[in-house]
Amino acid sequence: SRRDAAAAAQRLTNVTVRVARDEALGATAGELRRRHGLHVLFGRMRRGGELSIATDATVFERGDLVCVIGGEDDVRAAALLLGEATAEHLEFDRSLIDYRRMFVSRPGVTERPLRELRLPERFGAIVTRVRRGDVDFLPDDQTELELGDRVRVVAPRERMDEVARYLGDSFKALSEIDIITFSLGIALGLLLGSAPIPLPGGAPLKLGFAGGPLVAGLVLGRVGRTGPLVWTLPYSANLTLRQLGVVMFLAGVGTRSGYSFAHTLQQGGAAALIGSGAVITAVVAFGTLLVGYRLLRIPMGTLTGMLAGIQTQPAVLAFSLEQARSDAPNTGYASVYPVATLVKIVAAQLLVRLL
Repeated sequence: SRRDAAAAAQRLTNVTVRVARDEALGATAGELRRRHGLHVLFGRMRRGGELSIATDATVFERGDLVCVIGGEDDVRAAALLLGEATAEHLEFDRSLIDYRRMFVSRPGVTERPLRELRLPERFGAIVTRVRRGDVDFLPDDQTELELGDRVRVVAPRERMDEVARYLGDSFKALSEIDIITFSLGIALGLLLGSAPIPLPGGAPLKLGFAGGPLVAGLVLGRVGRTGPLVWTLPYSANLTLRQLGVVMFLAGVGTRSGYSFAHTLQQGGAAALIGSGAVITAVVAFGTLLVGYRLLRIPMGTLTGMLAGIQTQPAVLAFSLEQARSDAPNTGYASVYPVATLVKIVAAQLLVRLL
């Protein structure tokens, strides 16, 4: 979500704050966050000599020590609201309340808001961070976990193994693909691609074997789950399939186009054809980068992914990812690739019929 992306833009940190201001008294922790628009989480809390976990239902008292987690700006604002930051580190005390990074590998807990998992009520536990790919972000009660996420769980030491079993915490399971949902998704995409769409004049239009699976994937990815069927893939399996797909795509293009390309070079006018293609490609590429970066203020990492999506070129995306060393190109690519692909498929068929 946009909130998750914004939180990921800041480095997550945690500070122990002493509650000292009247504004922080009398309201629950959840009400304080919503009232003041703070995107932070409250973790450990020490009241007197007793250590516990603060939840949205916790009502702070003067003198409480509370661990505040979030982006640096949000943590600073929360500290000013509650009282004052201290030099203590409640997170170092793991005698009663511990924390652990866990893999989300159980399909039953994915594609559901965190509030529906009821971790505080079930185990007295909270999730304070989610790592998706190479990005850490702060979750809220609307955050939906995905297969392959690594979450930091804060819980009583004696309940930690129960939480791990509930979330799955199996790296082996994340390397496997649900054959049923994967096959159903491909079958639905192929059926959708082969279904004729009637147009005025009687000539049907088809999405084909590229557009059909693309549309099916977009719909199923948005749905997330249907009963016990989870349509999303674990991050590691998804990444492996994407890399394998790029290699197969390039190999297919090369083997099918090699002879035609060599034959074109042997004919007259090949230099003009190749030169005009290079000029058109370069103008579109540099024009996109110039307008996007200078006028629209789009970050260059995201913009290179968008350029790859406009050109529907996974090879360009792979190069962008290697240069950016972040997931920003993936974000830009995903935002324009579906539209660019479908427009090309539909436009090509319409042009053939109109010209």
